[in-house]
Amino acid sequence: MATTANYAFSPDDEYFAYCGNDGKLRIWDTVTGRLKQEYVSNLHLSSPCCALAWLYVSSRATNTSPSPWKKRRKKSISEEFTPKGIIAMGSTNGKVTLYDTTTSSVTAQLNGHSGTVTAVTWSKNAGLFSASDDHHIIQWNLQENGVKCKWKSGKAKTLSLTVSPDEKSLLSGERVIKWWDIDTKQLVRTFTGHANQVTCLNIIKMTSGNNYIISGAYGDGYLCVWALDEQRSERTPVTSLALQDDPISVSVYVSENSNATVLVVTRSGQAHLFQYQPNGRSKPLKPSLNIAVASCISQKDSVEQISIINGKLTEDQKLLLAYGTYINPIFEKVTPDFSDKVQYLVRSEFKRSKDKKEEISKVKSTIIEDNVEYLRPGIIETTQKRSKSSVGSQLLLKDRLENLSLSSESNPTGKITNAGSNRVQLLIQGLNSKDKTILSNIFLAKNESIIKNTIAKLPIQAIGPLVKELTILLQGKTYTSKIAVRWLEALLTAHAGHLLSQPDLVELFGPILSLIDTKLTLLTELSKLKGRVSLVTGQISQTMEEHDKDLTENCLVYQDTDSSDEDGGVEDEDLESESNENWEEMSNQEDEDEQDDQDNQDQQSDEDVRSTNSTVNDDEEESISS
Repeated sequence: MATTANYAFSPDDEYFAYCGNDGKLRIWDTVTGRLKQEYVSNLHLSSPCCALAWLYVSSRATNTSPSPWKKRRKKSISEEFTPKGIIAMGSTNGKVTLYDTTTSSVTAQLNGHSGTVTAVTWSKNAGLFSASDDHHIIQWNLQENGVKCKWKSGKAKTLSLTVSPDEKSLLSGERVIKWWDIDTKQLVRTFTGHANQVTCLNIIKMTSGNNYIISGAYGDGYLCVWALDEQRSERTPVTSLALQDDPISVSVYVSENSNATVLVVTRSGQAHLFQYQPNGRSKPLKPSLNIAVASCISQKDSVEQISIINGKLTEDQKLLLAYGTYINPIFEKVTPDFSDKVQYLVRSEFKRSKDKKEEISKVKSTIIEDNVEYLRPGIIETTQKRSKSSVGSQLLLKDRLENLSLSSESNPTGKITNAGSNRVQLLIQGLNSKDKTILSNIFLAKNESIIKNTIAKLPIQAIGPLVKELTILLQGKTYTSKIAVRWLEALLTAHAGHLLSQPDLVELFGPILSLIDTKLTLLTELSKLKGRVSLVTGQISQTMEEHDKDLTENCLVYQDTDSSDEDGGVEDEDLESESNENWEEMSNQEDEDEQDDQDNQDQQSDEDVRSTNSTVNDDEEESISS
């Protein structure tokens, strides 16, 4: 079975292994629910585990030089071939660690990858396979703890691996599914149909001999079923299984009458059961049964959902579910009930962990011996006694409600307020009561310093409800998304250390990551649309500018000169602005000037006549003389 995460059930369904981001490997017994083993490597923080797979091998497979004492006894020879459980863990430093569950120790570390190990799978005859960020797939030799074969997988990152039922083929999941021949390491065929990285690959082994493969990817909303048949020419899926959320684990069981049952656990913490008959092409199938686990709190009407973290179909056609948290998971075998489409499991197992917490939190007495104090394990809580003076100096309820106001108006004397504390108290009240009015008043703060101060004073218990409210805001329009991003950025900056220590970090931020991935898929198309719109608008504006430029060049500008009437009007306006005395003087002066001009003109005309007459007389005299 392919493994795309750092947790998996053992092939015999007896154990469940999980290796978190803290680098600790934990193994539980699925029957009793107890923690059997816990292993911490030296590099658990610098190179945590990111892929995990179970494999059962004989003792000879990991021991090249058997002891001669075992050959002398038949009992030891029979023990030599008894299979033992080994967990293969791929880490970020490119190494694959083999942990022996029988001896609780590391048997070998396989070196061959130059990048983070992204997928690990195992087959009884084909052996162990691993894929890495270095775009290579390695087939390991467990007898010599070395590389048996290494070949390039392609340009994309491989996130899932699985081996075919005949153990002659290997399938790797990128955005496409590649079918490899293990002997020749040649590519047989590719299956195309997913838009994102394929994270789940599982084989459906049919009794008739026709085998199928189920694949799932984050963000697609469905699982694809492909036919592993070289004679088929089509490369499209035979059918698909509809999902409402991203799959995190897939389990398949085939009955004797060739009916396939598929159990899918989604990121929302629910399990979906499909019943599929591989008899050709069909429409997308919907789940036959939806399974959810809930926990009763103190009130009868209030119910809290418990997340299902993994599931597997057993041989007796029951469902082995692991629900709760990775710190203290609960295992249960459930018989599916197909009388209704939804099967609710109401459990109250969380009281057990609560009782343990109360026992640990009790105050232990101090042992004093020879002036030395010994403190026993436990959490010591100190309570301050309230004096009478402090009780008498408390403010009235009305004054305390006024101090909780978010307004910046000046308060009356004697009342001490703190804006950050007030906002924290109102935020906690809004998260507990889920009052949209209070939360909207708190979230609409535009000042980043106020947001940072409020987040810094926020208690740890309110971080989870705050993230859920911010997830709802991120699903809204642009303005509310912008507000949620500001608060989320301040939250991650202030409480990053606490969030990294939480086991349910993936479940808490899973919807946010899914929403971001969905929006990022639209970013490319929006960028293309923006570029095309900018190109069209640029061409339109350039065409308009050229048109306006042609109009200005072809137009003739005619400027009319000032007419005499306008000049006269200007002179009249200037004259009217003067006083009456100046008007009379100027008029008299004009009359005198006109008279003088007339006299001069008359005198000039007389002189012209005289000159003309003299000229005529001279001409006559010349003609007579001649």
